[in-house]
Amino acid sequence: MVDSHRLAARVPLTHEAEQHYRENGYVHFPGILSPAEVAEYRAAAEQLVRKEGPELWGPEDEVQVHYVANAWRKHDLLKRLALHPVITGLASALAEVPLRLYSSDILLKKPRRALPTLVHDDETGLPMSDARRTLSAWIALVDVPEERGCLSFMPGSHLRPDSACQGHMTSFAEFVNITEIWPDYAWRPWTTVPVRAGDVTFHHCRTVHRAGVNDTDEARVGYGVVYMDATATYLPGVQDQHLRHLRPGQPLDGPDFPLIEAG
Repeated sequence: MVDSHRLAARVPLTHEAEQHYRENGYVHFPGILSPAEVAEYRAAAEQLVRKEGPELWGPEDEVQVHYVANAWRKHDLLKRLALHPVITGLASALAEVPLRLYSSDILLKKPRRALPTLVHDDETGLPMSDARRTLSAWIALVDVPEERGCLSFMPGSHLRPDSACQGHMTSFAEFVNITEIWPDYAWRPWTTVPVRAGDVTFHHCRTVHRAGVNDTDEARVGYGVVYMDATATYLPGVQDQHLRHLRPGQPLDGPDFPLIEAG
């Protein structure tokens, strides 16, 4: 395993990268994980996929992505990846507030089968309030060129007014196409971000994004991790079955939501 302190020194948060995140709502860091780390974490992800049998986003004939939810709770190596000191250090620096680990999912697009992922932001579906600085890391465990379904981001969309956001969603049935609520949407540019295995992108929870089809013969294997404001509280929402024992407004804290140590 690579020495994390050495790696952190090699991949600092530059002023340019930080400014890019502030202005655009996303940022790409190449080469965060070494090839040895990628191989280890990819093997763990594929092992968990085989064990769990991934869930589907939508009907089988309309599937956008296969996923295993809360993977960090199900495999020690994937917990280690979600709490990787370089990744969490970058997340903390970008957020500029204390963070907790909320969730992590294995995100799999099968070869020649998966449809494009819908245009969305993450804030709408997260079952939490006080998520002003919440952000996601997307960790590539294989090379993901455009034809394998890499992410595309709408720069600056995290700064759009509340009137152009759907607001909180309690079920997928409430999903509204962004064209119906944001008049400027059709005139805003997109940036597509191909990534190599070991690269990490971060995006703000309000950043509009999407992913394309996987038109290759290799599965797209990614690991998505949500780091939330440490002050976030439970707000009933989408895919919150594991939180139903909480009362609305109860803090999302304790060992189920580890505090991220700032780098």
